Amino acid sequence: HANQGIAEAISHGAQIIVLPELTNSGYVFTSVSEVQDRSTTLDGEIISQWKEIAHKDDVVIVAGLALSVESRLYNASVIIDKSGLLGWYAKAHLFGEEHQFFKSGEKPPLVVNTAHGRIATMVCYDVEFPEWVRLAMLDRAALLAVPTNWPNLGQLIHGTPMEAVRVQAAASVNKMVAVAADRSGAERGHSWISSSVITDFEGKIKVIANRESEDDVQVLVADVELPTDT
Repeated sequence: HANQGIAEAISHGAQIIVLPELTNSGYVFTSVSEVQDRSTTLDGEIISQWKEIAHKDDVVIVAGLALSVESRLYNASVIIDKSGLLGWYAKAHLFGEEHQFFKSGEKPPLVVNTAHGRIATMVCYDVEFPEWVRLAMLDRAALLAVPTNWPNLGQLIHGTPMEAVRVQAAASVNKMVAVAADRSGAERGHSWISSSVITDFEGKIKVIANRESEDDVQVLVADVELPTDT
């Protein structure tokens, strides 16, 4: 699904592509060994595939992954461009039962230079902490990419879900373009908000997922001007 989505986004002219949290593993686990089996490494096949795609099509790919580094499991995000892997980030604010499976990250949001400007990444729950988002802004990020798995816990999700509103607020307050890639479909009895969203750097929604759609997979594409570095 991930590579199909990337190919579709490229066919629509996308230059920066963001995938959901834990793309390679799913979110609902029964054991640490299950996470280990589903995780990848920095030199693993899935990252190698994305490096090839990014190089061939000159795109930036930001994706959430279950990542094993030095025998420790992380809920991570990677940024890849045509030159290769620019860096990886480990989710600092673990949610719910995630601490049973993953080690929390200890480094600030990853911010890297790309051909399209400075791009930052963090993962899901991280974006709900204003001081964490602020770190990316202070590091001169022009775009914040947030792989997410927003669980549907029975909260009110009519209209614009609060999860997407928080992304809008993060963009507006910090004057960064924000892209949150949420997951969809059912997994072991769990469902998701399924509200991927792209905002401009004032927090205005450019495009948001259609949660009434019967398609589990949607590819959102928007033309967004990045703020200039002053």
